Amino acid sequence: MGTEVDNEQQKPREVLRMQFPSHPRFIAQIRHFVYDTCLNSGFSKPAAFDLKVITGEALSNIIKYAYDSRTDKPVFLELLFFRTYLEMRIKDLGKRSPVGQNLARDLSDYREAGLGIYLISHLSDYHYFDQSAEVGTMLVIKKRIR
Repeated sequence: MGTEVDNEQQKPREVLRMQFPSHPRFIAQIRHFVYDTCLNSGFSKPAAFDLKVITGEALSNIIKYAYDSRTDKPVFLELLFFRTYLEMRIKDLGKRSPVGQNLARDLSDYREAGLGIYLISHLSDYHYFDQSAEVGTMLVIKKRIR
């Protein structure tokens, strides 16, 4: 009987999936969708805003680096709402870039670009880049509902 309760707690209470083209004009719409959905799912405004920023940075990186600014490639977004946290998955089918902590640079090293990985790592509770599939990268982000 204990495993039934454990399994129920591991199932998301709500799952949202979408696919959209890698065009920059969709970034603002997707960011607002994530923000509004998180607010409606119990996140505080600051936590929902963190997820909005993470989403924008991840999408910008996909468009620029994975798809070389091509605007016709697929991007997949999945939001899995669990009882106490959100798991957000953002996937591309583009070229892979090296991922890891070495890409999250020190803020004292000021440049116009390159803060995406830093922001993703500091605004999420947990994140990782999954490159185990044959093509593309999936960014998995977890953030507690607060």
